Amino acid sequence: MDNLARKHEQANPHLEYGQVISVDGTVMVATSFGKIEAERTVSCLVRPEEGDSVLLSVDAEGGVWVLSVLVRAGNSPTALELEGDSVLQVNGGSLTVAPETELNCITGKAALQSTEVEVAAGSVSLTSHIFTSYIERVKNVAGTVDDISHEFTRRVNNYFRFTKEHEDCQAESRRQLVDETMTIHSKNTVIVSEEHVKIDGELIHMG
Repeated sequence: MDNLARKHEQANPHLEYGQVISVDGTVMVATSFGKIEAERTVSCLVRPEEGDSVLLSVDAEGGVWVLSVLVRAGNSPTALELEGDSVLQVNGGSLTVAPETELNCITGKAALQSTEVEVAAGSVSLTSHIFTSYIERVKNVAGTVDDISHEFTRRVNNYFRFTKEHEDCQAESRRQLVDETMTIHSKNTVIVSEEHVKIDGELIHMG
């Protein structure tokens, strides 16, 4: 304990104001006693920029540390910079990120894990090379859906579609393959063909 106290007395740190001259790994700062090279403390999250006014800790053993950025000189964005893996944890409360204009997330990979997610947006745009989803159940309620695809494939075990009013299908050609029984039931059925109508089967019953 006494050794620790003597070491602290020998360091004898004091505070000093300075102005950043350059930032290249370490921070070069101009002070009242000349230019010195300083390092950022872990708690100094704001990355110093050239021209910034900073608060320094200077000790007798030559240690110089940037404690905080006091005044930003230019109009460059304020960058919160961390080294290595980092965790932002909130205990016993919630976390709100509320930028006034825009929120951007730029990363090589992003993951979101939550028991419940709610998204409320006036407009949503998604651009992706590959989109894959694994969902147990989907309920979609929309006023209008406009789906434009070059190729669309759907594979299901059972498929049910209910159209309350009118259903229209327009295609250059259409083919339906049914392994067992195909049933068409309607009040009125009209088949109009400009050229040929062909019905081929071992047993044809009409009427």
